[in-house]
This record gives sequence, structure tokens and C-alpha cells, in this order.
Amino acid sequence: MPIRSMPFQRPSRSLACAVALFFAAAGCQRDAEAPATPATANAPRVQIDATLGLADNSGSLRYDGTVDSETTRNAIERALLSVYGNGRAQGSIDIDPTAATPIWAAGLEGFLRTLSTVPGAGLRLSGNQASLTGPLDADQRRALRAAAERAFPGMRLSGLFEPPGDDSATARTLSPEALAKTLNETRVAFKPGSGEVSDDSLALVAQAADAIRAAPDGTRLLIVGPVTPSNDAANDVFLSRQRAEALKVQLVLQGISPAVIDTRGWGQNADGTPAENASPPAGGASMRFELLR
Repeated sequence: MPIRSMPFQRPSRSLACAVALFFAAAGCQRDAEAPATPATANAPRVQIDATLGLADNSGSLRYDGTVDSETTRNAIERALLSVYGNGRAQGSIDIDPTAATPIWAAGLEGFLRTLSTVPGAGLRLSGNQASLTGPLDADQRRALRAAAERAFPGMRLSGLFEPPGDDSATARTLSPEALAKTLNETRVAFKPGSGEVSDDSLALVAQAADAIRAAPDGTRLLIVGPVTPSNDAANDVFLSRQRAEALKVQLVLQGISPAVIDTRGWGQNADGTPAENASPPAGGASMRFELLR
């Protein structure tokens, strides 16, 4: 049987209007229910210090740092090239737009001309502070301090920039017992929660190295790291050992042979195992130097 097609009937105007009104109303409801996107204010970015680290190694220079712009980086690299020439200075400098413009950049080349004459010297520039490290004698330290005062006026000079003490104090030979007494009276500080020697104590480390050199050949020392008790005894011992090692590294940088110094964390046996019934006093314990026989 043939299938008859039903004639198409156009919807009435009233039905079309009703459908249109329904979707319009639904759309308006969705718009009303959609949460307004809050305008986000640009949060201010925290500014950091520009930094530059320099370390001389047998006449070549390693450097690293973070500065504010390509312009600053190019100026630093031109200063390095001017003083050290091609190939003698190697490293990289990152750019961070949140870094402050370094106040030390303008005087850097002038200081480098003195630094380049002192093998083994190291410099760390950060914000308003310049810190000097390395196996430097008193004359070298004085020369570098004078150069820093010219190149970086108003900056805080720390580490081995601190004026050296009286050379006559360690010019004489110290007995091993006198050496241990001298070292135990030297209060080396560390950065809070860190195994790193404080920049302000680097001058004391240099004096300690001078005292060790004044002792008889064959004198050997044990450094027992300081301890500050907390709720984590294992970490206390770890940090104590780390600080003893850090001081040894600084003494080696001052020219002391690593073979004459052993290190140990507080409450450790010679093999590094915990000593039996060892518990630090409530107020902690200071760095300790002992003679090794």
C-alpha cells in the first residue's frame, strides 16, 4: 500500500513565540546564575637582591649570579672580559625581573683589577653586602679591602674584608695544648638552621688557620660540631656533623691540609655511630676542638 505523506503544517505564530520566550528566559536565567568573574588585582612582586659570585682558581675565574636585566648582565660580562680577557672567566648569569638593580655593578670592573692579582680569592656580592673568602694573607686582605672601599662605597664588607688581627699573636710557635685552648675560645657562628659558616665569622676562621699553622708539625685536630637540642635528635646530630665539616672546608680554603683535621658530630663515635647514652645539655653545646694523639 502506498504511504501517503502528511502535509507539513507550519507551527502557529503563538507556539513559535512561546518557544522563543522559553529559551530567552532560560538564557537570561543562566546569565543571572553564572558567577561574575572577579577582577584580579596584580599582586606586588617581592623584590630580591641581585647576586654575583666570583671564585679564582689558578688564574681562571668562575662566576654565577642573578641580576635584573639583560643590560646589567651585559655590563658585568664586559667588565669580566676587560679584566680577564677571552677564556679566563667562565660561568653564567641569570636574569630575574624581580631582582633589584645592583648597586655594585658600576664599581665592579675597578675591583676586579685588584681581585685578578690575588690567586684563590673569592667574592660574593648580594644586595648591599660584599663578602671575601680564600687563602689570603694579611697584606692581600688589606689590599682587597681598600679596593672594595673604593669600588663599593657604603656597602657592608664582611668575611675576610674584616681587618686582620695582630700578626704577632700567631707569629710565635704554639704548643698543641695552647692551640687547642686558642681554638676553643674562637666562637665561630653559623647561618641559622644551616651548616654554612656565617660570613661574619670568616675572619675568625682565618685567625684559626693562622694559629694551626703556628703549631708544631704533626699536630692533628678533631672538630666536634656544635649542637642545639630540638625535637629531632637525629637531625641535631646531622647538623652538628655538617657544621664541623663546613668549618674544616673553610680551614682548608685557608691553606690548612685536610689531613690534619678530623670531624665528628656531637654525640658520635669516631666511626660516626651514636655514642651510648649521649644526650646534649638543655642549653646545647659549643664547637669543640680536641687534639688527636
